[in-house]
Amino acid sequence: MTASILALALVGGAVATACAALPGRGGGDGARTEATAPEKEPEKERAAAELASYKGENICSIFPSALLKKLVRNAQENPADDTSTMSSAESGCVWESGEQPAGRVEQKRDLEVTLTTYEKARDGFDAQRHFAIKKENTQEMLGDPPPGTRFGGLTGVPGLGEASYAFTSVSTDTPTKSVDAEVTFQLSGALVTLRYGGYDSLPGLNGGYRQLPEPRVMSSAQQAAKSLAAALLKGGARSDEGNGEAGRITAASRGQDVCRALPAQTVRKYVGKARTSARNSDHPGERWAVCSWSSVFESDGSGETAYDMVNLRVHVTTVKKGAAAARAEFRQKERDAAAAPAGVPKEQRLTEEGGPVPVTGIGEEAFAQLRTSTQVVDRREAILVYRVGGQVVEVTFGGLSTVASTAGPDSDTTALSEERVLTSIKDVAGQLAARTTGG
Repeated sequence: MTASILALALVGGAVATACAALPGRGGGDGARTEATAPEKEPEKERAAAELASYKGENICSIFPSALLKKLVRNAQENPADDTSTMSSAESGCVWESGEQPAGRVEQKRDLEVTLTTYEKARDGFDAQRHFAIKKENTQEMLGDPPPGTRFGGLTGVPGLGEASYAFTSVSTDTPTKSVDAEVTFQLSGALVTLRYGGYDSLPGLNGGYRQLPEPRVMSSAQQAAKSLAAALLKGGARSDEGNGEAGRITAASRGQDVCRALPAQTVRKYVGKARTSARNSDHPGERWAVCSWSSVFESDGSGETAYDMVNLRVHVTTVKKGAAAARAEFRQKERDAAAAPAGVPKEQRLTEEGGPVPVTGIGEEAFAQLRTSTQVVDRREAILVYRVGGQVVEVTFGGLSTVASTAGPDSDTTALSEERVLTSIKDVAGQLAARTTGG
């Protein structure tokens, strides 16, 4: 993909810190029942979608699965870290083609979606203005392409959002000759950018590569953009933070499902205000679903503040051959936890690792291990691994205490206590194990 090239060209003139919000576009499934109601006011009151509520994992889940399966073979999704400034927020998802049968043409594809919303007005900078600047910068870039890249012409996309443009790019200095299409459009006060493309890898030791037809890539990108726009405006999956509901962890669970399996109040108790990320990947013998929470520091402007930098991570492995194979994997993890790092003298190790300790009452079998940083920073974490049926779940919790100010965390740190990390991780793992089905 040409993401790095485009980021430099488009962001440079976009004055990204100055952003604003537009009201959502009116809509809804039901018709108005009051004949005397004003013609336009109800439309403003019931906006089609609150796009600012979408996070990376929501965008991953809302994209139509049938179309995703068609565009990206064995798609592995990776929600982008949600980022924000004083006036805008950006979320997204990236899908990359997964493993494919050996001896056949491999369809190397990736699809990337970025949603930018504007919540605070500043100097009139909103989605409409940002769109105009991005389009102008894109036209300049297409007129003076960087070495190794050939661009197609700029074109509009009828029926997509309030305004749109699209173009293709071809990598001319790589063996793959990757072809990509990018579509940018305004939608209900937000700005959406979608990139799609790739190449075919031919079978055999010297099979080489096959270039994709540019019209086909552009057509697929536009289809993806229109389907995504419809899904966003329909309302789709949203973040359920704070609703107190918890789901189950099954063989079909995605990273975001793992996130939902832990109640929001538990995350707040141990992590505080947290940034969440989720991802999935499929491998020949097993499937992974991962959710991570990391604490967010927000200065209150009062000076130095005691602050805990905490991370919580849940890695669910579903072993495709079932419980017996999962049991073997669990035992291997236990042996690995007991083994000293090979070839690294003790005095040169960055962490001190305690041996695995059996834990009862969590899953069918479980063990815990402590790790303490000894050189870079003072930090301690606990790892608890448990198994239920054909699923092996690794829960990691830990962090450090520091003093932070408006400039961020200080370099002076204190590791969390052993009691704190062990008590926390046993509670979290116990809650998750009760919701793990084993397959």
